Amino acid sequence: MVIFLSTILFDAYIEMFYLMKTEWKKVRVPVLMITLLLTAVSCILTCTLDKSYRLWFRLDSWEIGTAFFALLFPLFVVIPVCWNLYYERKNNFLLYVLPRVRQRRYLTAKWLVYALSAFSILFIPLMLSAAAALYVNQPVLYENESFSHVLMETYTQTPLLYAFLLSMWKGMIGVLVMTLGFVLSMYVKNIFVILTGPFIYLILENFILSILQLPKYRLVTAFEPTSMADDAITAGSMIVGPVLLVIVIIVSALYLTRIKKASVAEG
Repeated sequence: MVIFLSTILFDAYIEMFYLMKTEWKKVRVPVLMITLLLTAVSCILTCTLDKSYRLWFRLDSWEIGTAFFALLFPLFVVIPVCWNLYYERKNNFLLYVLPRVRQRRYLTAKWLVYALSAFSILFIPLMLSAAAALYVNQPVLYENESFSHVLMETYTQTPLLYAFLLSMWKGMIGVLVMTLGFVLSMYVKNIFVILTGPFIYLILENFILSILQLPKYRLVTAFEPTSMADDAITAGSMIVGPVLLVIVIIVSALYLTRIKKASVAEG
């Protein structure tokens, strides 16, 4: 019995590995291109934009050079991957694949590849630009005894660890945002809505929570905690934004499947 179960699990693992390898081949070109482009841009901006700023620590230039991620990251993590599932549905490719592979397993393999891609698209450029800020850039540093920052001790004493932890966190938020795009690509037939939906959600969420005077709970605050005053950053302000996004993803999936009766494999 144990041998039988082990064989089944091994076969399932091999099939999943094969499916993920196949899915990676479909999206590797745009994923690698956007990763390389963002890496180059973020490193260049990290080493040049700080010339107009007064810096106190070397990692300050990293925060300045990568500030554009906070607004545009939904586009970065959705556009390179979610187009693929849309065109597979549009071209009826899924009608050919799903009779041969279980739908749940196929979509799980696709989501895993998309998730790893979305994480890498953010994590790699952010970490390499942090390394550029710490080991390549040579800014003029000033002394300021009143300087304050989120995770102040880590930021000043072990800046590479700070950059690693924040890049990991941003990568995970990127995966959540990509998941919203993934849900839309499974059921929506408009590619504009699929590719820009998560970005529009970020804009609307920023606007609504700002109107409600709750800006510290925005997703962008969780993504970039330095966008708020240090005393406004709490565990809640880091978690509420991602939790709201998870709720939106679940509600969107339920609405599209239960109310609109949309199907993944429909032509």
